[in-house]
Amino acid sequence: MIEIVIREGLEEAIDSSDIETILQDFLTHLFEGERSLSVYLTDDEEIRQFNLKQRGMDRPTDILSWSYYEEDPEVEWVGDLMLSLPRVQLQAEENGWDLRTELVRMLAHGCAHLAGWDHERSVEEAEAMLKCEKLMLEKAGFEKIYNE
Repeated sequence: MIEIVIREGLEEAIDSSDIETILQDFLTHLFEGERSLSVYLTDDEEIRQFNLKQRGMDRPTDILSWSYYEEDPEVEWVGDLMLSLPRVQLQAEENGWDLRTELVRMLAHGCAHLAGWDHERSVEEAEAMLKCEKLMLEKAGFEKIYNE
């Protein structure tokens, strides 16, 4: 099961059923068996508060993740993702693509975190995590996100 919750006032920005299908593909790629997760799309202020509480950083961020899979690889509910939709939109504009593309890119990144990857642990892990994200994005039809 995939649960997508969108903060009031931001609902028209995305097609939840499209995102749900892509997320299901990401879960299938990363995990064996039936797995579930939640995604909460919010604004900069709310994610700033969570970023301060969880990471001690008093600033908005694009995405936060809470993995339950790392504690128990057998758990069905692998974790929760929180994204700032305004921040994702800004990054989309900076990268020269649409909101959907950036949102899917960030969801791939978040799902990789839920599977236990952490780009902040080492350069090698960051490279492996990016490779994993690229593979998920390619399977979802986003072959040209990273220009290489």
